Amino acid sequence: MDNSRINDLIRINKEQMDSLILFYRRKEEIKRTRFYKYYNQHPVATSIRGNLNPFLTVKISDNLLEDENDEFLRSFVALMRLFTLDNDFFSLRYLGENFFKENDGQLFNLYPVESKLFNELRRQLNKYLNSPPNVKITHVYSKNSYSFKTNREMFQSFAYGGLIHSNRDKIQKYYAFNLRPEEGKNALVYPLYRGYIIQILLFMTKVIDLISKKVIIVIIRKNINSLIKVTEELINKASYEEASSKLRTVLYILDHIEDNPGRFEIAKKLVNIYELMDDKEKANVYKNLGKDIKRVLDGLPPDFSDYEFSAKFDKHK
Repeated sequence: MDNSRINDLIRINKEQMDSLILFYRRKEEIKRTRFYKYYNQHPVATSIRGNLNPFLTVKISDNLLEDENDEFLRSFVALMRLFTLDNDFFSLRYLGENFFKENDGQLFNLYPVESKLFNELRRQLNKYLNSPPNVKITHVYSKNSYSFKTNREMFQSFAYGGLIHSNRDKIQKYYAFNLRPEEGKNALVYPLYRGYIIQILLFMTKVIDLISKKVIIVIIRKNINSLIKVTEELINKASYEEASSKLRTVLYILDHIEDNPGRFEIAKKLVNIYELMDDKEKANVYKNLGKDIKRVLDGLPPDFSDYEFSAKFDKHK
C-alpha cells in the first residue's frame, strides 16, 4: 500500500471512530447477555398438539428461557433497539446515511468494499423487517382484533408497547399478545407469538453481528494498522512527538475495543519512544500500564502495591 493511501486511511476523525467503536461494543454487550447465550445454544421451537377424543385437549411445548419478569429479554431488547433508532450516532440508519452512503458518505471513498457490504447487509435486514411474518397470528382483545403486517411492526409493538417503553398507541396490542398463559389468557397465542418474536430478534442479531465482523472491526483494524505504519515512518525521521501522538490514538482505540494484547504492544512502543525523548516520567507511566495489562493477560488480579489513592465521602445534605 502506498503512502498516500495509508495517509488517507488515518483521516478518520474521533467522532467517526467513536461511532464505529460504539457499534462494536454494543454488539459485544449483546453477545454477553444471558438471552443471547441461551438461544445461541437452544434454537427456538414451539409446538402445539391437539386431541379431539373424547374432549378437546391441547398440549404446548417450547424451549423458552425461564425469565419470569422478562429481565433477560428486557436487557437484550434495550441494547438491540439502539441499533434501530434514527438519530443515535451508531445506529444502522445513522451510519448508513452519514458514513456509508454511496459516493457521498464520510467513509465510503476510504472503504468502498466495506461500505458496499454494509449497505447490502442493511438492505437484507430491512427487507426481512418489511416482510410479512411467516406466522400469521390474529387475536381479539378488548373487543378489537389485532395482527401484524410486517416483522418490523411486530418488533416495534413488542419493544415499544410495554417491554421497553409504554407507547399509548401500541400498549393495547402489546397486552393482546403478551399476557401469559398462567394469567388465564392466550394459552395458544402466547407461545407462538413469543417464539416468533425471538426469531426476529435473533435474525436482527445475526445481521448486526455480520456488520460488526465484516465491516466495523475491519475498518477499525485497517485504521490501526495504518496509524502504526505512519508511526514507524515518523520514528525513522526522529519525529518522536508526532509518533507518540499517533500511538496514543491507537491505544485509545485498542482500549475501547478491549484488545489487551494490542494494548500491551502499544504500551511497549510508547515506552521506547519516551525513552528516546528522555522523558522518564511518561516512559514510567506506560511501563506501569504494560505491567497492568500483562497481569490481565496472565489472568492475575490487579497489583495495587504502588497505587496512591484516597477518598473522602461527605454526608448528603
